[in-house]
Amino acid sequence: MEDFSAISAFVRVVEAKSFASAAAQLGMTPSGVSRAVSRLEEQLGARLLFRSTRALRLTDDGASFYARCKEILADLTEATEALGYANRKPKGKLRVGMSVSVGRAAIIPQLNDFERRYPDIRLELMMCDYPYDLNEEGVDCAIRMGELEDSNLIARKIGYFRNVLLASPEYLQKHGAPGSIEDLKNHRCINYVYPNGRPRQWQFDTPGGRLEVDIDAHMLINDGESVIQAAVAGLGIIQAPHVLAACMLDLGKLEPVMTDIPSTGKSVWIVYPQKKHLSARVQAFIEWARGLFERPFESMGYIVPPVVDGFRPSSREKQSSRAQ
Repeated sequence: MEDFSAISAFVRVVEAKSFASAAAQLGMTPSGVSRAVSRLEEQLGARLLFRSTRALRLTDDGASFYARCKEILADLTEATEALGYANRKPKGKLRVGMSVSVGRAAIIPQLNDFERRYPDIRLELMMCDYPYDLNEEGVDCAIRMGELEDSNLIARKIGYFRNVLLASPEYLQKHGAPGSIEDLKNHRCINYVYPNGRPRQWQFDTPGGRLEVDIDAHMLINDGESVIQAAVAGLGIIQAPHVLAACMLDLGKLEPVMTDIPSTGKSVWIVYPQKKHLSARVQAFIEWARGLFERPFESMGYIVPPVVDGFRPSSREKQSSRAQ
């Protein structure tokens, strides 16, 4: 069988629509490209192209062979990238899909770290909250949450959206912290409401198993980021994924409560089209995102404040300190 150079020449001729253009791209003469394609046809025992003075046209066999060759060459390129991944930094364009809230709250604030590690990757984020086809949109990979629908995508679990109960320091100073799930009834709670009008159930991991609680919320909001902002404003207690609230925790605008009752929340996945080999760019993003979503609650940057102006940490803050 002819080596890949003849196959590459054939594919380039089809895409360039002429021997001369393909030759210029390959650094060959038009006659050299023509001979390579002719040798390929002889070895296959099939005609691939109809040649005329005006244009080139694929035969039926040629169209079928071109589709397979294009896929094979793409796999070869990805395999080469994957093999060299450990020895060189990935580079090139990478298009990643995710929901708006995940992008704004969890990914974008951490992108300085990603760019420091992979300065040669040109990242393009596709942030939207509606379902879409990765192949049709030209997306290399996407972050998805919860139960995945059956599809032809490959999925890798990279972590969990661990939920935490949060409130602002001002709210806790005024109303105190809940001591139990039952005690939440005595507090002003803010909850997310789905587009169908159903409020989100709060989840807790108890010794008896997963517990899902219907919260009698003081306020319902249909946007996840706005739920967090309402808590920052001191309007009540929320349950939110830790990666979405990490920035506000780091800034001290929110504090965790009831840390002795955790919630593993939903699974987080990286999904991508079925391919034999992943490009170095996609592998790099998967590894980076896994580290981000596997980050434990204790490493989110929450530190009990020291004694300042006679103020000492309350019992709820001592409890948080012990939890760390």
